[in-house]
Amino acid sequence: MLQLQEVRDRAAEFDVIHSHVHSNTGCLAIPALHGLRSPVVHTVHCFFNQDNALLFRRFAAERYVAISSDQRSHLPELNFLGTVHHGIDVQVFPFGREAADARPYLVFLGRIRPEKGVHVAIEAAHQAGLRLKIAGRIKSGDRAYFERQVQPHVDGDRVSFLGELNFPQKTALLAGAAATLMTSLIPEPFGLVPIESMACGTPVVSLRAGAAAELVRDGITGFLAGNAQQMAEAIRRLPTIDRSTCRAHVATEFSIRRMADGYQAAYRAAAQR
Repeated sequence: MLQLQEVRDRAAEFDVIHSHVHSNTGCLAIPALHGLRSPVVHTVHCFFNQDNALLFRRFAAERYVAISSDQRSHLPELNFLGTVHHGIDVQVFPFGREAADARPYLVFLGRIRPEKGVHVAIEAAHQAGLRLKIAGRIKSGDRAYFERQVQPHVDGDRVSFLGELNFPQKTALLAGAAATLMTSLIPEPFGLVPIESMACGTPVVSLRAGAAAELVRDGITGFLAGNAQQMAEAIRRLPTIDRSTCRAHVATEFSIRRMADGYQAAYRAAAQR
């Protein structure tokens, strides 16, 4: 709140103020920065739900940037200046030309919580007959879920839990995997893990939810599925995916330059109005 107040106090110093709206509490920036003479652009990083949709509709005339077309479709009445996908520097991600391990493994990378669907990834890996390596942070509120639905399957062989990894550890894990499993059960508006995985050359097998279809080219850089059984069937078709195509897809569609160009266009539109 102090930071938002300082932005208000110094607003006249800036041609455009770029606000990043996260989760429900992060939405505080929308009313807090309302009415400034300097134009404000809000990038929406959360998905819309019954609670925050009330706030967004109340401030529908503010200037917004969506991070996916799927996210934008849930509240199309908002004043969107554009849709800008996240971008990454592909060059800092190691390219794995083939799965590095003699015994192929799958990866789940993300927060360990119910809506991320780690249990679905475990089921899909079991059905496909491949090992699964799980990496991510467990918050105290999600410990019960981990102990009930994840830990009983962790045996250090078929299912391994690696905890939270640093950047070199994370990218090495992704680059050596046969595929990365995305099992979110909520309409994720984007996902950095899928594009980081594909940047390493590793295809993605994802549930068909949220923006997944905008990130993964079905049958080209991975597969989209409706449930764990369909994910297992897709995993068996992974040899048909060219890993260099996965990396090229990210370099073309999710580059830093493309993201920066999208935001420059949004800034110009905000300043002109």
